[in-house]
Amino acid sequence: MSRVLVVGAGIFGTMHAYFAHKAGHDVTLIERDPRPMSASVRNFGMVAVGGRAPGEELQVALRARELWGEIASDHPSLTFRPSGSIVVATAENHLDVMHKVAQYPDAHLRGWTVLDRSEAQDMNPGLQGRGVEGGLFCSEDAVVEPDRVLDELRETLEFSERFTYFPSTAIDDVSQKGTEVVATSHDGRKFLADWAIVVPGADHTTLFPGLFSRAPLRRVFLQMARLADPGVTLTTSIASADSLRFYPGYQGDALEGLEPVRPLVRDMVMQLLLQQRVDGTLTMGDTHIYDEPFPHEMREDCYELLLDDVESIVGVRPEVQTRWSGIYSQNTTGAVCIREKADERIIAVTGPGGRGNTLSPAIAETTIRELIDA
Repeated sequence: MSRVLVVGAGIFGTMHAYFAHKAGHDVTLIERDPRPMSASVRNFGMVAVGGRAPGEELQVALRARELWGEIASDHPSLTFRPSGSIVVATAENHLDVMHKVAQYPDAHLRGWTVLDRSEAQDMNPGLQGRGVEGGLFCSEDAVVEPDRVLDELRETLEFSERFTYFPSTAIDDVSQKGTEVVATSHDGRKFLADWAIVVPGADHTTLFPGLFSRAPLRRVFLQMARLADPGVTLTTSIASADSLRFYPGYQGDALEGLEPVRPLVRDMVMQLLLQQRVDGTLTMGDTHIYDEPFPHEMREDCYELLLDDVESIVGVRPEVQTRWSGIYSQNTTGAVCIREKADERIIAVTGPGGRGNTLSPAIAETTIRELIDA
């Protein structure tokens, strides 16, 4: 078996380490920060199948969802919850649109079911807001804890003599010397391997900037918040009906029945996503800005609109405890990622575009199977 070096310990990098180890390789995982601090820990933790684009993306998402279930079965301590999601209808026309969406040819693959108000509240008793008319349930969606899952996955590996982890180790160069790969850290340490998988997230300039500048990539800025425990339990992930506008899985003539988009929603490409953490608090978002330079300030009007939607759906308006921003890397062609060889034995992987937590197991499995074990 080979020695596999993975540079970057976010969800993409950690999954590549996990599946390389599962395939029998000796794995070294390197992270520049004391602990991962970028997009992988600044998200909802959703394994989101329902809104994925038809075709390859949906198939990759379904395989990834299957793999998440297998990982959780093998490691019961993983905070994986196959709880599904509900896109909440807050107007009668939303339900009309959802009934049409639920007739799409691939709806059965996504596990879509249209619920009226009573059915939605039976499934998720936290939906007590006056605006709730029903919703579109997706049985295939699931969730993990974004601030815990990376540690949990590494804990499944650290018992093994074939796995080594180096945090606080910034890599300045990765190059191939004959049939061997050498990664050099900022402090001069060298790490040798047979293969290197470079997973830089939204950092397109430190390693292989030429490769990434040629690739169809852009960076995306978003803002989110942590809300206080609302005193109710949300048994599924929650999305507002604005999600129907922005996720490719819902696109089609059915959307002609939606009301005109609110100006701020349009300008900030935003919808309410709401996920209850294991401690009862809520992760709320999100917005999208695609043009750099990104702002250093976060917009309060976006938070107020999202809180209005929370109150309409949940029936309470929780206090904001913390606010933050994040940046992720997006492939502009719609492909599930950018996966290219920087050299014969060096593979660069990025660009999942907000789908990293959802798709990472299947993408990592493919990288190991088709490029390293082929």
